[in-house]
This record gives sequence, structure tokens and C-alpha cells, in this order.
Amino acid sequence: MDFKNLELSISDLPDFKTVDLQPIQKSYKKIIWINHALTFFVLYGISFFVLNFEEIPNWISIIAFSVISLVFSIKAIEIEKGFPIRKFGVRQHDIIYQYGFFYFSETVVPYNRIQHVEIKQGPLSRLFSLYSLSLYTAGASSGDLIINGLDKQTAQRLKSKVLDKTTLVDEAD
Repeated sequence: MDFKNLELSISDLPDFKTVDLQPIQKSYKKIIWINHALTFFVLYGISFFVLNFEEIPNWISIIAFSVISLVFSIKAIEIEKGFPIRKFGVRQHDIIYQYGFFYFSETVVPYNRIQHVEIKQGPLSRLFSLYSLSLYTAGASSGDLIINGLDKQTAQRLKSKVLDKTTLVDEAD
């Protein structure tokens, strides 16, 4: 049997952009804001404590608070501009997830690579009745694809779809 690796024309490749991507739940944006606000309050608190009780020049205090404020502002832009981009899509052979404004990421995971599927719900997500779907592929210690901000029904339907597809792939082998 001779190995062949024929060239493909870029124009003949399928365009996954034609998939109708679904947005995640809008209430997930509140969770993102709460998480980041808590982080920055802790950073401000630590900075305030260290800078007021240690003998540190005022200019260092100003720089520290300015840097924290700048990072918070950039993160606020990322949350507000990036949230509408957070979407997922399901196709016949794979699942797609995209997110990010400054650092845009688009992940496509084929069903035949998925080894484990998990639905999670943290304490803050529980308050908003939201879930995360984690898809694990070979060799990854954390989820290769994690879709946060799903309602229970969507998370369970996606999990069932992925499990059905991975079972079909296993039976075909």
C-alpha cells in the first residue's frame, strides 16, 4: 500500500464560519464581573495595607494603584466587548467554541478525540443556575474545551450529543 498525501486547494476546504453559533447565557457576564471585582478588591486591599503600613514612598503607591486600575480597566473592556463573542456551535463531527476580545480564541474539538465529558457547577454559578461543560481529549489534564455559562438543559443536551457521537465513533472502530 503506497502512502499518498495529496495537496488540497484552500478554496475547497469547508468553512466552519457558516455554523450558526449560539450565545451563552447573559447572566454569566455577572459571574465574570463578580469574579474580577473580587480579585481587584483583594489586590487593592493588599496594596493599601502594604503601602500604608510599610515605609514606602508615595510615588510607589501611586504607581501600584495606577497599574491595578489600568489592568482592571483593560479587563472591563475585555468583559464588555468580549462577552458577545462568547459563542458555541455544534456540527456533525465536532463542537466549536469562541471567546475573547483582545485575545480571540476559537477552538474546534472533533468528537472522535473526546474521551470524557463533564458538567460542572461552582458555588457562584449555582446562584445563577449556570453550568460548565468540559470536554477532555487524550493527554490533557484540564478540559481541552470548557464552555461556561450554559443553562442546565443546554449543558445536558450538549453532553448527550457529545456522548452519542463518541459512542458512534467507538462502535465504528
